[in-house]
Amino acid sequence: MLQYLVSVCSLGAITAILVLGVNVRWGLAGELDLGFYLFPAVGAYIFGVVTLPKASTQVDVTYILGWHQSFFAGLLAAAVVGGLLSVVIGAVALRRLRANYFAIVTVACTIIGYTFISQYRPLFNGYNGIYGIAPPFGDSIKLGPEGYANFFLGICLFAMVAVFFVVELIRRSPFGRAAKAVREDEVAALAFGRNPYILRLKAYVIGGVVGAIGGALLVNYVLAFSPNAWSPLETFLLYGALLVGGTANNLGAIVGGWLVLIIFPQLSLLLPPIGGNPDALPAIQNMVIGLLIILTLYFRAAGLIPELQTMQGQFRTKGQWNWSRKGHGQVGVVDASASV
Repeated sequence: MLQYLVSVCSLGAITAILVLGVNVRWGLAGELDLGFYLFPAVGAYIFGVVTLPKASTQVDVTYILGWHQSFFAGLLAAAVVGGLLSVVIGAVALRRLRANYFAIVTVACTIIGYTFISQYRPLFNGYNGIYGIAPPFGDSIKLGPEGYANFFLGICLFAMVAVFFVVELIRRSPFGRAAKAVREDEVAALAFGRNPYILRLKAYVIGGVVGAIGGALLVNYVLAFSPNAWSPLETFLLYGALLVGGTANNLGAIVGGWLVLIIFPQLSLLLPPIGGNPDALPAIQNMVIGLLIILTLYFRAAGLIPELQTMQGQFRTKGQWNWSRKGHGQVGVVDASASV
């Protein structure tokens, strides 16, 4: 039981990183990227082919590279390729497209990537995918299965905390404030000398890098990767987690990732078997998870942890400031009728 919890927590940390990547694009810059899962997938593939040996060492397997490098080299390569792919897609899609049109283009890019990767075998072994990935640091540290599971959980938690602090610093930086200004009112931000295209492209690249890092950790978790492991549908689950946790709030992104993608599914496993249909229970579990998401959003429309500035804005709206010169030069008097 303890090792099962360790495994679930490792997956929870990885999915939280993916939700943080979505939050950079959607929560920070307002980019509705419905094809986000292409970047974790590419990060997973790149990590695999950088750390695996040559494909010739395996029977009936083909893939590029096969450099047999270290964990850190694979992680760095995944992040770099995720960033470069973001530049290529974002430079075209963000220049003239907004809102729904941009979202459709991102879905189209994911479908193109999915089809090409699954059909072109020399790239990543086609539909069969890559496998046989060695556990990180498995040769250098001598641990049993239980000890190594705890060690890998530590890697995932450290990565989650590190990514959280980095994206939180970005959110609080002048760039983060400018990106949020573009998200709220592009015309006003442009009037103040901001370049919406460059700001959106930077946020898009940062989100792609974070997503690729999450994908690299994911392939270390499952030790294999194929088109069966990813599809455009996965992105909607990440957005559901972000909406439940709280859009534009990095802490909310982590909470939503753990709650929607880990805790809700685990709670649904407690449902008793129903009837003799083996497919009934998984279907009911999905329905229960969807219902829990709907109830959470119904009672907490802004998410469990709303964006801080949103809460401040509500405070200012409720407490109407009456700027007057009553008395001896007194200004900034709060309207007594306002309820705070």
